[in-house]
Amino acid sequence: MTIETIKNYILQNFEKVHVTEADGDLFFMYDQNEMMPFATIVTKDNDYDKVSNLNREGFFRINIGIDKDTFMPLFEGLTDKKGLESYMNVGIDFTKEDTIFPHPTYGSLYWISVVNPSEKTFETLKNYLKISYEKISKQSAK
Repeated sequence: MTIETIKNYILQNFEKVHVTEADGDLFFMYDQNEMMPFATIVTKDNDYDKVSNLNREGFFRINIGIDKDTFMPLFEGLTDKKGLESYMNVGIDFTKEDTIFPHPTYGSLYWISVVNPSEKTFETLKNYLKISYEKISKQSAK
């Protein structure tokens, strides 16, 4: 999968979505909501997040904010800690490609991540993108 393929899929399959780009990273925003993306693509390490070693040539990570009911069965029992970075020290290799894992920083907020997803894995991510999109569009409608 390429970043462009993922970007095109999102823009073609979800209404009222626009992309905000910041320093090569992509933030997929719903309608007028400029505060919280429903998905992101991160293309490099930064001061706050280096655990996926994205500074390698051709590496990126897609991040998707799903709901608790979808998230918990995927990662239940990994940690009983709460708060940001609660999944950081539970033995997950955040550099591993094509593997769905809790977001290293925002897993406690029910975000998932995949480094360089394959086409097969992206088929699974499509459902998670739909869940995230529906969640943010409902929140924005309030």
